[in-house]
Amino acid sequence: MIALALLLALQDDWKQELKDIRIPMRDGKGLAADVYLPPKRGRFPAVLIQTPYNKKGLGAPISSGRGEGGEVGRGAVSDTLGLLDRENYAYIVVDWRGFYASKDAMDGVQRGKWRRGQDGFDCVEWIASQEWSDGKVGTWGGSALGKQQFDTAAENPPHLVCAVPLIASMGQRYEAYYEGGVYLEAHVKTLDALGYGVSKLALDNPLPDLPVWRFAQSTTYRPDKILVPCLVITGWWDHYPGQIIETFEDIVKRGGDKAREHSKFLIGPWDHVSVGVADQGGRKFEGAAKASAQAAKAFFDRWLRGVDNGWAKAPRLRYWVVNEEGWREAESWSAIPRSTRKLLLGADGKIVEADPKPGAREYEYDPKAPSPTLGGANLPPVKHGPTDQSTLGDRKDVLAYSGGAVKIRGVVELELEVEPDRASFDMTARLCDVGSDGKPWLLADAVVRTRDAKPREKVRVTLRFPPTAATVRELRVFVSSSNWPRYERNPHTGAHHWDAAAALPLRIRVCGGELRVPEPKE
Repeated sequence: MIALALLLALQDDWKQELKDIRIPMRDGKGLAADVYLPPKRGRFPAVLIQTPYNKKGLGAPISSGRGEGGEVGRGAVSDTLGLLDRENYAYIVVDWRGFYASKDAMDGVQRGKWRRGQDGFDCVEWIASQEWSDGKVGTWGGSALGKQQFDTAAENPPHLVCAVPLIASMGQRYEAYYEGGVYLEAHVKTLDALGYGVSKLALDNPLPDLPVWRFAQSTTYRPDKILVPCLVITGWWDHYPGQIIETFEDIVKRGGDKAREHSKFLIGPWDHVSVGVADQGGRKFEGAAKASAQAAKAFFDRWLRGVDNGWAKAPRLRYWVVNEEGWREAESWSAIPRSTRKLLLGADGKIVEADPKPGAREYEYDPKAPSPTLGGANLPPVKHGPTDQSTLGDRKDVLAYSGGAVKIRGVVELELEVEPDRASFDMTARLCDVGSDGKPWLLADAVVRTRDAKPREKVRVTLRFPPTAATVRELRVFVSSSNWPRYERNPHTGAHHWDAAAALPLRIRVCGGELRVPEPKE
């Protein structure tokens, strides 16, 4: 009876939720955390989530088991709910140092002597020391939460077993803030609104070969330091699928033994804020719904609980092919057999295999009335995902080119021969799939800036679209000189950034072009 009473007393002392506890850091500071435990006393594997977006937001669906959809902390609620297993896992949600309830932990910290990954190390090891922990810790989260997982793993905490970084590449680099030499205006503005304060650094360093970018990449991109298995997840309308592919393949080539052997990759038809959700922009992908959470759950069960669930036999890479409504498998993205199909742009607006109609097409562009961003790899409040681009066809500063069916497995290149009347100008393009409804749905967009052209002389420029996989029913490409506010406008004065007072109009002739499409060898 005494033993039974003691057991009941211990069980009554067990709390499923521990709110606003402080996890001690090596510098004497503490990070605010909420802990969610299984209903019965015991020792459990743990999933650590480190967020700059307020632990309360991610904690709510964990606590209630409910969600309305949409995004929470850069991860869809449906993904969070699909991951949950409150019977068998502890979940720990931590506010980053300098954010929300951990804001004061940044006071007095010298950034040059501190790495955020060290905080992750300390969180992992603190979790492993708790009475409710069995010593096995995994990490999960998207976007900044995913970057923090890479940074944490690179510090090699002894009790970290595995990681699931979603919609995130490793490290910092120029291409996170510029594309084709053009400032990602809307994206960086949103980053500032979220509390990162990166716009001044990015604006002050507009060229890729500046020391700040070389230093940033060399000190933060460390795939060789990743020793644990990773499940990397991204989507075709995510911000940087190319960089995420590079991160994964470098981990497999250069990481530790377990990382090289057991890491896996999932690429779905998703944008940055709707991973695992069927509705994307104006399209629906029912067959990919919840696939991210299902994969993460199976991955954690295998590595944190030792469940023999067949995960070891899962393919290294699964990727969604748009319009085929299904998954394909491969050993790596780079290893997919491909051939390059070349298509030509004619003066009649047709995309053909050979003998394009000769001649040029021309438009005048006023940067004070730019062509608007209608979707793509953006953050709210800007439209995002695969959206209808039909209204571009009504603009006089946009040229439309249409062709037949193509299969895409990789990076499409568009080389244009143009004749501008300014030395500095931009070319933008939007790669679209015309649906059965007749609407051109965005697959990817691109931009490139030229700074030293000779006015009224022909020059060739090449735009590189982000990688994608699609079976296109009818190809359409919109060519212009703006896609704002996604890309900052060019004032055409030679200045690196927009200046409304000095901005000049642009007249440009498009004398021809070549599309290079990577098609699968099937």
